[in-house]
Amino acid sequence: MTIRTFAAALALACFALSASAQVTHTFDDGMAAFETADFAKAASIWTPLAEAGDLKAAYNLGVLYQEGKGVAVNEAEALRWWRIAAEGGSIDAQHNLGLSLLAGAGENPAPGETLHWLIRASENGNAQSQYTLGKMYYEGLGVPKDYEIAYQWMGQAAEAGFPPALYNVAKMTRDGQGVPPDMKIAFKLFATAAEAGYAKAQAALAVRYQLGEGVRRDPEQALRWAYRARAGGVERAQETIDAMVAEVGADVAKRIEAEAKTLSK
Repeated sequence: MTIRTFAAALALACFALSASAQVTHTFDDGMAAFETADFAKAASIWTPLAEAGDLKAAYNLGVLYQEGKGVAVNEAEALRWWRIAAEGGSIDAQHNLGLSLLAGAGENPAPGETLHWLIRASENGNAQSQYTLGKMYYEGLGVPKDYEIAYQWMGQAAEAGFPPALYNVAKMTRDGQGVPPDMKIAFKLFATAAEAGYAKAQAALAVRYQLGEGVRRDPEQALRWAYRARAGGVERAQETIDAMVAEVGADVAKRIEAEAKTLSK
């Protein structure tokens, strides 16, 4: 073996040894670092994975840039990584990208890009995107106001059990927006959202019991749900509480309030 051949073989052997000594990180390694709040390590692990086409790493890297965890806050980088992940089929990235563009993030987004990504995420089953589309059509935000389309999108989110959608579909059903009014169906929707812990729905359910709309009038049930709504931060529930306490009496009201506090914990 000549000196040149020996040197080449030695270099090759050293390179192979160096390569085998390198640690190959996985997405889960980055998640383990993230869960222990070592965000810089998570970013260092996910960056090469994202560059190699890992959609989950690209999505999570976008979250880090959005929130400034382990890296400096960088809206453009967050959008860039989400766009890469969204184009690859990441539903979460499609939702985050669409929602961020709706909120005004990014410079000169392509016309219709916000709607495009929210529709993509919605068609892929993302209830939050479905709800967001529903609100856009309900309010006429970037699209023509259309209660029927709003009801369709929010209805899909409601079917998935998303409490804000259940609450809004209940209101639309009550008021006959995009669908014929039906107090009984509205009551059931309010009840489902209320039982899921959505405070606004709890306040609305209390009023239904107070007025007997879609259900037999029940002052005690009205009071029970109003207390829970107030505990959830809905100040208007106090009006129902005041009216129902006057009707059922202080002793009954104290018992119901204690029950409601237990349920609200």
